[in-house]
Amino acid sequence: MKKRIYLLTACCVLFLVSCREEAGGDLADVARTAVPTPAATNTATATATPTNTATPTETATAPPTETNTPTPEPSEPPTETPTNTSVPPTATNTAVPLPTEPPATTTTAPPAPVSAPPPAPAPAGPNMLSNPGFEFGADLWERPGSGTSLSFHTADSQPQFVHSGQRSLLLITFSNARVWQQVSTGIITGTTYRAGGWLKIWSSNQEDRLVSVNPADYVGRICINTNGDDDPNLPTTICSNWVRPLDVWQFISVDATATNDRITVILQVGISNSQSGMHNEAMWDDITLGTAPSAATATPAPAAEPVRPNPIAFSPTALRDSMNSVRSIIEQAGGLLDRLVNGENQTCTEYQGYYDDAIRSATYSGVADDWAGIYNDYIFAVENFLASNESINSLCDGGGGGLVNSTTAWHGKASTTV
Repeated sequence: MKKRIYLLTACCVLFLVSCREEAGGDLADVARTAVPTPAATNTATATATPTNTATPTETATAPPTETNTPTPEPSEPPTETPTNTSVPPTATNTAVPLPTEPPATTTTAPPAPVSAPPPAPAPAGPNMLSNPGFEFGADLWERPGSGTSLSFHTADSQPQFVHSGQRSLLLITFSNARVWQQVSTGIITGTTYRAGGWLKIWSSNQEDRLVSVNPADYVGRICINTNGDDDPNLPTTICSNWVRPLDVWQFISVDATATNDRITVILQVGISNSQSGMHNEAMWDDITLGTAPSAATATPAPAAEPVRPNPIAFSPTALRDSMNSVRSIIEQAGGLLDRLVNGENQTCTEYQGYYDDAIRSATYSGVADDWAGIYNDYIFAVENFLASNESINSLCDGGGGGLVNSTTAWHGKASTTV
């Protein structure tokens, strides 16, 4: 009996061992094939063994290998993250307008001064003045006893205020000022002489000495007294037109015939509407005196008619300067007509100088909205001045001489005499 039980037990053990090996081989196969594709059905067949104890332990170890291998989903977001970084190009788009703004600031930069007209021919022969460039200070130049501050600019300290050499004459005033030099050597009665010189004006309520800001009506002219006197208001004093060369050098000249054996060259400046705190400086340099060239007596070729300029880029400073310049032009033209009404004959040359300057006054493009009304008023003032004075300008074109006082002159029918 014991022997039979022993044999039965041995057979059961052998049967269990063989079943265990077959189940292990099946599970190994399942583990090898489960990596590429999750096989839940294979796991079910593996657990279908009639043994209750061995099968759960084998299935408990196999599923982790199946579920851990296909879970690389968390590793996918890093590959998608770089595609999300396409947002920064929107930041570069917001930076694009920045490079377009600096050109606007360059246009606000202070405007370039209007170039002065070309000078008249220089006097013929040697310069008859002594110390014409003020290289020796005030030597041989005279001034009134008071009212004129006489000093000099040097090329070392203010080169922009010296036309040539090392010095220029500086007149600082809040009214009228003048200096003069009398010449007697070589002067012949009845001979026509020409005096000329370079003038530059800086008038500003700010400290930048390169540009005039809110300038006063500061003007200058050169005169010859044909009798040797120094008063610019005498009938024997012949003067050029008043000019206002803000921030540029301009050559001006005048011709006069000597009525004595001596003549006087006068440099004069005048000012109005100056305010406290204003800088008003007039620089003279390279003054000349000689016989008038024969070309000066010939009939000059007709100058090209001035035209309204093309618009330039708007800047508040430039518009303000243009408005001040136009106001000065209108006031000076009005003063000439007032003198005409009061019985003083006037020249067409001076009148048409004001008229032509108004034609050349600047126009602007891209005017800011908050300046649009001011700019329209400025343009209206220019156009109205030109329209209301066109008849007088036409008479001067036809006659080419002077404006003569008559009862019809003030009504736009001024007569001209040569």
